[in-house]
Amino acid sequence: MSKSKILIVEDESIIAEDLADSLTIMGYTVIDIVSSAEEAILIAVEKQPNLILMDVMLQGEMDGITAAEQIHLSSQIPIIFLTAYTDEKTLQRVKATNPFGYIIKPFEERNLHLTIEIALQRHQYDPITQLPNRSLFTERLNETISYKNQSSLEKLCHLNKSQNDISFPIIPILYISLDRINRIKVTLGDKNGELVLCTVAKKLNKSIDSIDLLAHLEAAEFGIILKPVEKKQEVADIAQSILDTISQPIFLEGYEIYITASIGITFYPLDDVEANELLKNANAAMYHAQEKGGNSYQFHQSETVFISLEQLGLETDLHNALKRSEFQVYYQPKVNIKTGKITGAEALVRWCHPKKGLVSPAEFIPLAEETGLIIPIGEWVLRTACNQTRIWQELGFGLLEIAVNLSRCQFTQRNIQERVIKIIQETGLKANYLELEITESLVMQNEKAATQIMEVWQNFGINISMDDFGTGYSSLSYLREFPFDVIKIDRCFIRNITEDSKTEAITIAIIQMAHNLNLKVVAEGVETQSELDFLRKYDCDEIQGYLFSPPLPTSKFESLLKKRE
Repeated sequence: MSKSKILIVEDESIIAEDLADSLTIMGYTVIDIVSSAEEAILIAVEKQPNLILMDVMLQGEMDGITAAEQIHLSSQIPIIFLTAYTDEKTLQRVKATNPFGYIIKPFEERNLHLTIEIALQRHQYDPITQLPNRSLFTERLNETISYKNQSSLEKLCHLNKSQNDISFPIIPILYISLDRINRIKVTLGDKNGELVLCTVAKKLNKSIDSIDLLAHLEAAEFGIILKPVEKKQEVADIAQSILDTISQPIFLEGYEIYITASIGITFYPLDDVEANELLKNANAAMYHAQEKGGNSYQFHQSETVFISLEQLGLETDLHNALKRSEFQVYYQPKVNIKTGKITGAEALVRWCHPKKGLVSPAEFIPLAEETGLIIPIGEWVLRTACNQTRIWQELGFGLLEIAVNLSRCQFTQRNIQERVIKIIQETGLKANYLELEITESLVMQNEKAATQIMEVWQNFGINISMDDFGTGYSSLSYLREFPFDVIKIDRCFIRNITEDSKTEAITIAIIQMAHNLNLKVVAEGVETQSELDFLRKYDCDEIQGYLFSPPLPTSKFESLLKKRE
């Protein structure tokens, strides 16, 4: 077994160093020592420790319990709390994070060792599917390639890697991702989404004899180590058999569900001799299969590794971007369609990379969501935008409103209501000048919880906007069920408004319906004078788009405000 990697989060350096020494003597690897919650979140995502020892009271605004909540949003890393606090309120908050242990300072080393071992043992299997998890999968892969096939490395020296027939056994590693499973979660709920994962796991275990190890890596992704083969064609046949098995119908709540999968395939020792690199190669090949439409398999190719390494480099840079103050908030003006005056702006994050320049949000936002970094980035954007809006108000530019988008990760964050309210209070902006933009797909995840969160914000004075209105399936019913104040008509309607009679009729109906419900209407993506004339004719309230201005950095937006005075 490889040494378990432990991250220590402790703001008293003497205690942290003593703890690190003790853990090293016990046989663990201490990958880092950090003193703040923000550092803990970044390091946890970046280095993926097997376990975190977390002090409750830390430097900075965020405590260890809140850090644990955020880490759990993007990973399943087990956390053990070390604390001198035993009051009931602290204990209740700790319990809510489902920790793997809670040790009162001072503690004996043997108690710490036992708690760590129990936590690591509990964490060896995924709680949803009862399969080995990513950590155990990687560990088993390391073991497999370390003692079973060392002789293969010698034979590899004499092999043309392009040939399909191999004269010695090779080990295939498969990375499987279920295609578009989010549709099931959105439509039938998270529980049924979990049932799909369990059903797929059982099908694979039962029907594929050549599987040596099957693991649930994360979300809707599985990893497989196959028994050694001598021909790549054998693996192609197995991969197709897996696709056929997964594509068989699943019956849930009276519905007949069909899903497909994308599979990436790599080989030890043909493609690499390190477990982590092999998994990355298989993952890159899986993405290649997804790009081709899914329901297919792809063998690892060198070009996909190049793409993977480039993405990995971008991810590393993203981890450091917040610490290095590389993010900026841009502001796209919102304009009153009748008066032509700027009423506020939408805050949009931009990343100014030291070498690449401005990185497209389409490139780094999905990566930030995937890694969990969208949470600290989103909070920074909200705080920065609220603070800057208050400054502009104090400078006499009018009672500007600021609209800020909330991501799925942020919205599902524990205590998100209190966190947003706290930021408003700390920046000094009055709540009624903040508008939180929420997409329809976001509230669909948990309608009851979404309603409760939004009502708390509204009672505090915050305005709630449904972003990208008209792109979902249930927008009309959601306007009735959820407490929105504003709807934003998606740019796909605005773009065709003067060319398509159906789009024109739908847009007119949206505006009229919203006004009947006492909702403000904002049109996104207005780019032509004819679009503006149409929206003005049918009494749309506000617009934003390149016809008036693109998103601007702080200084240029302020210059625009001065010109419009």
